[in-house]
Amino acid sequence: MDTKKRGPLIVFLSSLLWAGDTPFREPLLLGGLSVPFVGFLEHLLNSLVSMPGLLAKRAGFKNLTLKQWAGLLYIGAGASALGALLYVQAAVAMNYNFTIAALLQKLQPIFAISLAVIFLKEKLSPRFWLFAVPALLGAYLVTFGWANPAGLWSSGGHLHLFGPALAVGAAILWAGGTVVGRSLMSNIDVQLVNGMRFVFGLIFLTVYVVIGYHFQFGQMTPLFWRNVIIIALVTGFFSLWLYYYGLRHTKASVATLMELGYPLALTVVNWKFLGITLNAWQIVGALVLLASVTALVLTGGSFNSPVLENEKAI
Repeated sequence: MDTKKRGPLIVFLSSLLWAGDTPFREPLLLGGLSVPFVGFLEHLLNSLVSMPGLLAKRAGFKNLTLKQWAGLLYIGAGASALGALLYVQAAVAMNYNFTIAALLQKLQPIFAISLAVIFLKEKLSPRFWLFAVPALLGAYLVTFGWANPAGLWSSGGHLHLFGPALAVGAAILWAGGTVVGRSLMSNIDVQLVNGMRFVFGLIFLTVYVVIGYHFQFGQMTPLFWRNVIIIALVTGFFSLWLYYYGLRHTKASVATLMELGYPLALTVVNWKFLGITLNAWQIVGALVLLASVTALVLTGGSFNSPVLENEKAI
């Protein structure tokens, strides 16, 4: 299999590994551990495992530009740490429904193209709205079913908008993460990118826990440590190493499409192991959302979009 075909397949396989996260993460949160502390433990373990690779490739640090350092900081503190916090907290706010949170984060191609219009002054093609509007409708159905917006608000439903809003925030951060990561991979070794993602994420989460929460090492049981190790090393370090290796040989637009394997696999995993199901309208919304985003990515979404095809953004 040639490199152009192997790269997207590896990205797809890595997205399937991410789906194994939820059955091990939920018991930690239900057991009293905070979302930031679990994220801190993940990044701590991943940073330790990444150290041999970072030391072996340390000569590459001297060649990094200021923009590349900023890119590493973004994918570490932003896409990895803050994005994960928003995503998990979104699921918790929606009664631990990781399925809906995962489906909502697949709006990220729409945000990626929209950010290109705002910051890069691109002009959208008509087909962007052809797929964006159904995708937004699908996202609404996934979240609220067929509930009337006015009735939802008047009945106090606005209090439940917090979870979906957090999931959308994660989608925005991850939209930039794929693009920045792909840009970095063109000039920086995968071990440096993957390792610094965890190191910068660890620094961010350490400060976050110290300021707003507290360390909960006293509550860690052998079962909790086992789950954290699985989350960190299998669905974290190994899957991200695969992801960045595949991303080196995959365009950002194709990678975004391959990442659709994650919500699809997660829906099955959550149904099988956690009993999380979707009602009929939510299933329809999920199909509309995934189909619209897939079509958007396949058609490019905008004319010569550097956000989706970017090779030299950093």
